[in-house]
Amino acid sequence: MSTPALQKTTVAPLYAAGFTTAFGAHSIAAGLGSEFGSLGTSLLTLGILLAVYDLAEVILKPIFGTLSDRIGSKPIIIGGLIVFTLMPSIGIFAQTPLALGLVRLGQGAAASAFSPASSAAVARMSG
Repeated sequence: MSTPALQKTTVAPLYAAGFTTAFGAHSIAAGLGSEFGSLGTSLLTLGILLAVYDLAEVILKPIFGTLSDRIGSKPIIIGGLIVFTLMPSIGIFAQTPLALGLVRLGQGAAASAFSPASSAAVARMSG
């Protein structure tokens, strides 16, 4: 049996990974706030940019969940978090709505990787 303090420090990064996915829509909306007019975007474009993230998650979560069951959750969580971190860094240089859409697609794909893998890891650890 592990001590409660050890268990909290072990599970904390997994909870943080799940919490991070909540920032998906907020990051694009906040990022576009000041650049909305200069990109020539409309409300429809903003809606599409927000939806691309969720679309990637819906389609790819079962795939990454299966992959996580086969190879283990740790590499999926780490890989997903790395890509999730890199995509907004690339997005800083995006000059068009299409480039932002591709960044959002990559970010949604990354979230669809680490989100179910971290949930499965928490479930395994809690018995």
